[in-house]
Amino acid sequence: MNLRTRQFIREYLIDLNGSAAARRAGYSPRSAGRRAFELLERPEVKAAVRAAMAARARRTNVTADRVLEEFARIAFADLRRVSDWGPGGFRLKPSARLADADAAAVAWVSTGGRKGARAQRIRMHDKQRALEALARHLGLLRDRRKTVDRDLRPDAGASWMAALAQDRALADGARAKLKRMIEKLAKNGDA
Repeated sequence: MNLRTRQFIREYLIDLNGSAAARRAGYSPRSAGRRAFELLERPEVKAAVRAAMAARARRTNVTADRVLEEFARIAFADLRRVSDWGPGGFRLKPSARLADADAAAVAWVSTGGRKGARAQRIRMHDKQRALEALARHLGLLRDRRKTVDRDLRPDAGASWMAALAQDRALADGARAKLKRMIEKLAKNGDA
């Protein structure tokens, strides 16, 4: 593997943008997209990228499971676990009493008001966005273009049914995995 290819791999790992990585590695801007595609199709480049990503995941401890757990914390957050409200007003619970999952779901808190007022405000992370990300991961949301393209193929009948069965099996497995993660969070007092 030559020096420029190794540079392309290092650049690709920055943002996973092949065209930009090829340009930064010194390939012509006009052919960067094509060159990136060609490089990423080479088995030794694929292996090097995979190995580098695995090493980075070990170093940073950022795994798919951790990302899914964070999405689950946000998606299943409940404002009642971080605050109280009623006729007497709105009051935040002390941060020391919050479970890790509840604290992770909080985007920001403001406890001061204008001119000495004692206003308290809280913003939670975007629950809808987290739910959509989990739903996409579980295969609950489909990209309509992919479904239409699949239906337009000449062999759409049997192969479409086989692909649908495979999609359902993957979604069932992902649902079971997410359910286990949620049960684990609940058992640890985080959900």
